[in-house]
Amino acid sequence: MAMTAAVKDELSRVEITKACCRKAEVASLLRFASGLHLVAGHIVIEAELDTGVAARRLKKDLFDIYGHDCDVAIVQPSGFRRTPRYLVRVVDGGEALARQTGIVDASGRPVRGLPPAVISGALCDCESAWRGAFLAHGSLTEPGRSSSLEVTCPGPEAALALVGAARRLGIAAKSREVRGVDRVVIRDGDAISAMLTRLGAHESVMAWEERRMRREVRATANRLANFDDANLRRSARAAVAAGARVARAMEILGDEVPDHLVVAGRLRLEHQQASLEELGALADPP
Repeated sequence: MAMTAAVKDELSRVEITKACCRKAEVASLLRFASGLHLVAGHIVIEAELDTGVAARRLKKDLFDIYGHDCDVAIVQPSGFRRTPRYLVRVVDGGEALARQTGIVDASGRPVRGLPPAVISGALCDCESAWRGAFLAHGSLTEPGRSSSLEVTCPGPEAALALVGAARRLGIAAKSREVRGVDRVVIRDGDAISAMLTRLGAHESVMAWEERRMRREVRATANRLANFDDANLRRSARAAVAAGARVARAMEILGDEVPDHLVVAGRLRLEHQQASLEELGALADPP
């Protein structure tokens, strides 16, 4: 299972008992899933999710917390999308639910960031807001040079609200716009692990850290191998150059070369690619 799917599956099964946390997760999920629509003058709430377990979780929370029933429809794969998606839809009482969750204000205007109750809530609300945002539009790449935990946002205000929530949790996240789409990104490996732990994805953290460690070990081994190869090449070039210099010196000095230097010079000429240590072992006496 891909990392993103594994994390979303695990987060969809995290048990949340505090009402404030469940409300923060629902509000964030609806906000980041672009769940507010106006149909024939009436507010309809929709959220399109990657997994059936996440859709069932949202359906249960909407009924348990707010008393609203909803429909769950399967959207079949099309175009570049190879897997089905799950559409959670509230038609009756959509406007009342929008007010209850805080995704519209008292005047009925859509909240552009996150509801004030979530932003100013406890740290557990910040964690729940991130959990809902990740379930709606999050992704996690494999450990490596470009590893990242990323959430696609409905607008810059929502992105800034998510960055602020991460800051309150002690985690550095950055907002950026890519091809007209706002995103919040966490790139540091330790920060990614910290956020996943905060969200409750403990098994995914262990799997991600294991892959991260394996990659670091392979990278270290490759660097050492390349370092050794480079040293061997340099030693061989130096030995050949030394052999050429010895040959030239013996040619110039002729019969005037001392006996012990003649022995050493012949060893070098006979074994031009040997290191000094190897030449010493070949000498008689060593």
